[in-house]
Amino acid sequence: MRGVINHIAINVSDREVSNLFYTPILEWLGYEVEEELDELTVWVHKGSGTAINIWDTKEEHKKSEFNRHAIGLNHIAFNAKTAKEVDEFYELLQSIEAEILDPPAHYDDYEKGYYAVFATDPDGVKIEFTYTPSMYTKKGEENTEEIN
Repeated sequence: MRGVINHIAINVSDREVSNLFYTPILEWLGYEVEEELDELTVWVHKGSGTAINIWDTKEEHKKSEFNRHAIGLNHIAFNAKTAKEVDEFYELLQSIEAEILDPPAHYDDYEKGYYAVFATDPDGVKIEFTYTPSMYTKKGEENTEEIN
């Protein structure tokens, strides 16, 4: 499908540590490991085909720190089908002892019914899991999803 993201590549300082973070999250979200190479793990979503590539950072760049407020990537947001899924994702984040930036909350200033949780990966990349009602309703219809 034109315009759908093909893949996202994330450079990490320690792929073994990052895989401990990303494996339960990506599996829960419906991704499977398609390929494991010396310097790269390729995860592919079973439904969309979108890939997330976890790369070892080149040695000369490992001392660099990620800054989401600098030029480049700010964060990665994944869709939830319901607000309840956001709460379940939060429980998963807690079970892997992820750094939680913001627990599940409403962000009606983004959009009415917007409900999300925010965390960071081991290198500080911000991860968001969000229920965005407008994605699941036709224009002009009111969403009937019960929000916590």
